[in-house]
Amino acid sequence: MHEHTQWLNASTGSCDDAHFGELYAELKKIALGRMAIERSGQALEATELVHEAWLRLQKSTPERWRDRSQFYGAAAEAMRRILVETARRRLAAKRGGGEKDLPLDGVQLPAPLADERLIGIHEVLDELEAEDELKAKIVKLRFFSGMNHDEIAALLAVNEKTVRRHWALAKLWLYRAMEKSR
Repeated sequence: MHEHTQWLNASTGSCDDAHFGELYAELKKIALGRMAIERSGQALEATELVHEAWLRLQKSTPERWRDRSQFYGAAAEAMRRILVETARRRLAAKRGGGEKDLPLDGVQLPAPLADERLIGIHEVLDELEAEDELKAKIVKLRFFSGMNHDEIAALLAVNEKTVRRHWALAKLWLYRAMEKSR
């Protein structure tokens, strides 16, 4: 990624550069991984997610990308925010977009939808980040970018077992925080 970081810092984001193609392919792989765990009929496709994330990264690009970890962390954060915004729009439309509620006495409701879970995780993730930044980075990369433990370990320059341990603890922390906020 060192070459990509240099390219990002030097380029204007030209789409005809070979580095852009490689970077785009990596971002697309992350987006495909993330979209694979989304529910079917998703309003957003992986390509749209990558394009929207790229546009947001271009708007908020720092003067210089420090390293690969900073870039992919920013990409994961951009994808997270896009997915949450999409989920919120879908839930608003699903709930009638301001229409009057109908009583549903006696109706059994299914478990929380994927959109609700996504928003729930998003809402407590900032609290986790304030408490433990590494765990929050791992959650963002794992849950919102779909990276596996090995990829996260390489990106954050830590041992793969450390990533697994922090992921397990972060999942427990998130579960408790989401239960408490209900």
